Amino acid sequence: MNRVKHILILLSFLGLTAIVLVGCNKAPATPQEAVNQAKNAVTAAAYVGNDTCQGCHANKFTNVPHTKHFQSFKPLSDYPMAQALGPITVFDASNTDKPTSATIDLSKDNVYGIMMDNYIVAQAPTGFKDQYYRVAAIEKSGDKWTVKPTSQKDVDKDGKPDWVAESAQTCVNCHASGVPAGSPTKGFSCESCHGPGGIHANAMAADKKTTMPLSTAEDACLHCHKSDPVKDQQGNFTTDNHHGTRDWAFSKHAQTGEINGCLTCHGPHKANANGLLLKKDNPIDICNDCHQGKFDAAKLEQIMWKNPSDAYGHITRDHSFTAIKYTDLGDDPASKTIEIKSPTVIDLIKKTLPDLAK
Repeated sequence: MNRVKHILILLSFLGLTAIVLVGCNKAPATPQEAVNQAKNAVTAAAYVGNDTCQGCHANKFTNVPHTKHFQSFKPLSDYPMAQALGPITVFDASNTDKPTSATIDLSKDNVYGIMMDNYIVAQAPTGFKDQYYRVAAIEKSGDKWTVKPTSQKDVDKDGKPDWVAESAQTCVNCHASGVPAGSPTKGFSCESCHGPGGIHANAMAADKKTTMPLSTAEDACLHCHKSDPVKDQQGNFTTDNHHGTRDWAFSKHAQTGEINGCLTCHGPHKANANGLLLKKDNPIDICNDCHQGKFDAAKLEQIMWKNPSDAYGHITRDHSFTAIKYTDLGDDPASKTIEIKSPTVIDLIKKTLPDLAK
């Protein structure tokens, strides 16, 4: 009787297993595969920070800290303050439904660092809508820095200007990628481009080369330096001025695949004499390596135009290399936004980026 019972239980188990396998339509992993998958899921997600990378790649760190990438986000301790840091009361700019305020002690609470020598980025206080905020700004006077509001307005309608904390939810993804990743290095790091180094750092020497596969330069660079046009709230096309490298997708450089993408001109680990991540001090020299002396400084201004209406000078040159000319866009030079009104350029966008054109 017991034998029959055991057989029935076994058949039921096998039947249930078959149903699950058919439903999933996927062969089960072996026990060792399951262990490996679980191990990789944990270690692949581990960010180890620049100090760990520097242990083996010290040669890179002789140059990288001098790049603008590296300097775009620094710890608060790098900035000598004119007065001791203390509590500030800020309102949540993301909460437009009702005034929501909180007090943050800049000397104690979770301040991640300073973005672009300007904004103090911190973890959101309890009750704020987003997770990361520009809670305040800093301003240099002499050799010291002082804290000031990021922005001010009378949020609670009491007749007095209030400090307003602006969301940094999207800012940290590029300027402080270590913050959302939970990395020991909060700002720009090796892992910002190369991805988490947990497996690589813990691998045996013989396995190092296979444990840190590099993404393409386009994947690494264009993750932050988005170059495609964007749509405004009215559905009009505009150039993406914030992220730089405008209009790369339309260039023959991008479409022919005859060059090594971004890394043909740019060196990611070392800035040139002008602080730019270019392989040579004079950009014309890079062009002429392939174009055999056809370019001069005046030609560069034509083929890589700058936004003439940008008030801050932080916008990189156009990277369509004459596929999209400024004079052909139909832009209103009185506005900071570069509008794309030309039917010819709009047709080019629809052809090259059909998903954007939807």
